[in-house]
Amino acid sequence: MKQAVVVSPKMFEIRDVEQPQPGAGEVLVRVRNVGVCGSDLHFYRGEFPLPPNFCLGHECSGEVAALGEGVTGFAPGDRVALELFQVCLVCPQCRSGNYHLCPSRKANGLGVIPGGLCEYMALPSYALYKLPPEVDFELGALVEPLAVAVHGIKQVDLQFGERVAVLGAGTIGLMTVAAAKAMGASYIGVTARHPHQKAMAEALGADAVFSDEPAGVAALNVAVGGADVVVETVGGHANTLADALGVVAVGGRISVLGAFTAPVQIHPIMFFLKEARVVGSNCYGRAGRQSDYEIAIEIMRRNAESLRRAITHRFALEDVAQAYATADDKSSGAIKVTITP
Repeated sequence: MKQAVVVSPKMFEIRDVEQPQPGAGEVLVRVRNVGVCGSDLHFYRGEFPLPPNFCLGHECSGEVAALGEGVTGFAPGDRVALELFQVCLVCPQCRSGNYHLCPSRKANGLGVIPGGLCEYMALPSYALYKLPPEVDFELGALVEPLAVAVHGIKQVDLQFGERVAVLGAGTIGLMTVAAAKAMGASYIGVTARHPHQKAMAEALGADAVFSDEPAGVAALNVAVGGADVVVETVGGHANTLADALGVVAVGGRISVLGAFTAPVQIHPIMFFLKEARVVGSNCYGRAGRQSDYEIAIEIMRRNAESLRRAITHRFALEDVAQAYATADDKSSGAIKVTITP
């Protein structure tokens, strides 16, 4: 089968490799769509370490091709979203539904085991979710970042009618807008850097969008009147944690979704004065009556056409280098770049 691998920062090769076969409890999936994530771009640029000749890609959808021994509940031809965690299933975290915190967790495409920039993957059956008719393969690959947003909002217990500020309007920020709207926010204010991000945030239900410059953050603070919930989605080396502490209401909550690549400074006195709660949010899990993926799929089903607007660029696997370069250049108008193996 064909597989795209990173051979050096910003350099890909397409290689012929052996097609995997499903073992006991596994499903062979024909990969149909892969999204380029902001985390992927950190690897692509060489900011995060990678093994030699590594296959990226963790936002994936596909079609069941074959079943390994003992697998039930799936059939060849089923369309599925892929949750690319491999976990032990027996530790206290896994048993509680917080398998994303499993100490032996491995994630396809995130620097340990190969990801989805290929034609076929063999995955544990517990990592597959059937897609409803309204959610095609492109939207199926978008379920993963939407599930990240759902988990981030659940981490701070968003209540119906609360006011939300979202810092950043990349894919995770935009998915947070959609999730917060679906989960009961009465007001959503967003900071965005580019006009196309602003337009997309508004299309997904943001009440107001502001510049990510200091004046814009100050205007957001005035407009929201102190956010009950702030969701930080920028990461990197941005000053957004300090911004979040400025925008959050007294007694409010901050969910940190952004992947920070360097230490950042915040003033602890703000925690003291506001009694704000700051919570990290790491991917998604199954705690509660529905998994984060199941909630995300339902939000996607109900809002398929508006969420599809986030997909701005489409490439074939052989054009993976152009796809990543496009995703890395926000002046291209890119929001979500997808690849079809």
